Amino acid sequence: MNETRKVINFKTAEDITIVANAFGKPTDTPVLLLHGGGQTRHSWKKTGERIAAKGWYVIAPDARGHGDSSWSKQLNYSFTFIAQDLQRIINSVEQKPVLIGASMGGLTSMMVLAQQPDIAKALILVDVSPKVEKKGIDRIFDFMSANPEGYESIEAVQKAIANYLPHRKNTGSTRGLKKSLRRLPNGNYGWHWDPKMLEVWQSISSHRNPSEFDDLFSEVLVNLSIPSLLVRGGISDVVSKETVKELLAIAPHLQYVDIKDAGHMIAGDSNDIFTDALLGFLKQLK
Repeated sequence: MNETRKVINFKTAEDITIVANAFGKPTDTPVLLLHGGGQTRHSWKKTGERIAAKGWYVIAPDARGHGDSSWSKQLNYSFTFIAQDLQRIINSVEQKPVLIGASMGGLTSMMVLAQQPDIAKALILVDVSPKVEKKGIDRIFDFMSANPEGYESIEAVQKAIANYLPHRKNTGSTRGLKKSLRRLPNGNYGWHWDPKMLEVWQSISSHRNPSEFDDLFSEVLVNLSIPSLLVRGGISDVVSKETVKELLAIAPHLQYVDIKDAGHMIAGDSNDIFTDALLGFLKQLK
């Protein structure tokens, strides 16, 4: 497959520049690939290439505090600020985009749609729903906050990931992994995001009312008039089958796909099957 990737920038605030990978022709309908917390735009590489090859203009940004995008000196890392960045990216493209959001990317997509329900052409939620399982979220926080001093080697990082994702096949390749890491001042390898961001999220999580947050997004999905799809990892510990059942009962227009043997990070667990599901839905929009 011939890659047509280039790097583009979006100025979303006075001190924030969002860096993104773009695949395909800018004249095609845009698709925004929005990663989860602690990930980077590179997690979408294969998916972005395949979607662009089908005639879409794919933009995969690093959220603020992640990858090559700006870190916030004011620690403005709440989802409200990340959603504002997304809204400004949407406003900068010439056509209504399809929003494909994994975890954090899905939540911030719904925050934007809560304010402007018709700002997008369609919505795809990747293993995220208004109600998420606390056990799964706690496990994510535990993994992200482990080893604050970093890892001494790439092999140590691979071992940590294998312990966190025991169901995922280890290919032994470190090429993609290196793009998710950065060298720390002590010489170790650390994740490519601002560690202070996690402190902000944990503080917000401990003070907010979960039901108020869940009710807002349930209302968004119930009233959403644009085509929408929920993709769940078959062994996800973040979105349960019971939650999906409840959601489909109140939002029957929401299409649903379950990716067998995939966990919360579906794109990394079963990329080919996952991307096939996305392409099947996108084909309906042509």
